[in-house]
Amino acid sequence: LSTKDNAVSVSDIQTLMDCIGTLVKEKRTLMHVKSDAISHAIASMLSDDKKDKSQYVNGEELKTFLRGQEQAIIKSHLTGDLIRRLNKKNVAKNCPLTNHPARFIQCSLDTDESKEICRFYNYDEERGCLRSIKAQRNSNLKGCDMDHEHCHRCGCEGHKAFECTSDVIVDTTHSLMFQKAENGKITATSLDGDDFKSSKPRDVPVPSLLVLGGRCRGRTLNSCEFLPLSPSAGGWTALPNLQEHRGSHAACSPKGTGVVFVMGGGGVDGNLDTVELLDLQTSHTQSLSDGKEFKWSIMSDRLSSARHAFGAVCVTNENTHTSFAVGGWMYGTKSCESMEKLSFKASQSCSELDLQRSARWEKCSPILTPRRLHSVAASVDGSSIFVFGGYIDERKVTSSIESYDVKADCWSATDELPYPEKSCPLVQAVPDWSPDAENSFLIFPYSDSNANETCKPTVLRYTPNSPEKFVPVVVPNVDDTGIVHLEMPIKNWHSFSATVSPSLRTAYVVGGLIDSKWTGRGFLLDLTTMKWQELPEMSLPRRRLTALVIE
Repeated sequence: LSTKDNAVSVSDIQTLMDCIGTLVKEKRTLMHVKSDAISHAIASMLSDDKKDKSQYVNGEELKTFLRGQEQAIIKSHLTGDLIRRLNKKNVAKNCPLTNHPARFIQCSLDTDESKEICRFYNYDEERGCLRSIKAQRNSNLKGCDMDHEHCHRCGCEGHKAFECTSDVIVDTTHSLMFQKAENGKITATSLDGDDFKSSKPRDVPVPSLLVLGGRCRGRTLNSCEFLPLSPSAGGWTALPNLQEHRGSHAACSPKGTGVVFVMGGGGVDGNLDTVELLDLQTSHTQSLSDGKEFKWSIMSDRLSSARHAFGAVCVTNENTHTSFAVGGWMYGTKSCESMEKLSFKASQSCSELDLQRSARWEKCSPILTPRRLHSVAASVDGSSIFVFGGYIDERKVTSSIESYDVKADCWSATDELPYPEKSCPLVQAVPDWSPDAENSFLIFPYSDSNANETCKPTVLRYTPNSPEKFVPVVVPNVDDTGIVHLEMPIKNWHSFSATVSPSLRTAYVVGGLIDSKWTGRGFLLDLTTMKWQELPEMSLPRRRLTALVIE
């Protein structure tokens, strides 16, 4: 049907259908056709509640269905729900998220609160905002929480951008904040000040705190930056941008290698299965000496499936570094249980070239409870990996904790987070490297302004094999004035990332949302004194980011 790379296009399938239709009408033959594309299309056209042996799809209906698909319509193998995603990025140019920058409408003159204007509602004339439409039909689904009242082009109410006849000249390439004055006039303020301007990176000292990708005001980011952790260090400095924009992705860095892995996540066109690496130990030195560009490289080997909202962690045992990718969200409403690993020998000569040649992903035993937006952390001794909480589906949060035996390749249900079942928060957990810890973990809970919390959440210490598994972290009190429990530095803090530095005995909590607003703030926790110290603010506010320390 097609000689180019053995690929079969939708038009090729339509030609085939025409041919089959002609032959069947002439009663000349009976043909059996094997085609993934046709199979997916038929599966998408059939409804689960009516599917039986007697049901069939009319050939003309199938041709019409295929002809109208600028986007790939597939059926989730997990839920059976229809999924709309861009087909191999061939039509990314037609996606409203690609063509139009995020824009916002200020809620009122008395507040800084704003709401993003939905681009699908404004520019997709045929389908509109599918999330909103589906929620109207099914009350169990979460609708779109963006603005559907204002025009994305001019900021006025009562019409959509593709209907806009305003003669106002609006910059189409930048994010804007629309504000409505008391006289009803709409003004637009550029948000370019929030754009992170990349600069030429210098050497990345060890240890340094890295923040990678994330989301900011409707944009999925590819910008990265680092903060040197020496006492005399300055502020944040740009790293090379990721090759792909990523949010709700995962990242890790095996200790002592200078290599950073970033994997999966939600991109501009859907979930990603690609893995990028940056060799900080050798690439930058080589780039200075031989003129090569210092940048992220996409690995030849990929994750077994595209996913986002998952976790990653590194362990080193018996001279082998192993990076694990755990759980996540593929498509549909349910989470996945998949776990896989990437292993390579620990050596001083480890380089990007070595990893591209030899490192391959292998499947591991799946987690017991599929989940996403969970936290993943390795024990201090590297023998076990723990997963904490997360979402099972669109609405239900699990409090379960599971542990994975690295050598035995098996999972076991361990404990439950000590929160009420119906209001269990998402958490970030890191191994506890404080002086007196015994293979423990520190648990930093998310908090939300919608929960009407009046105080800052308490940081917990979790020790799996202790009689008291969950205890509030106690702040050492030199004055003996009483017991003081460690609290989060800010209340109503959500979607942040947490990481730890074993050598410095410090933990870091950065980014996310504070009072439902994007933030670039971050804090250091001294694990000896258990006191918080605010970090310099990041160059760009971001949530659903990944943070890690290279050592």
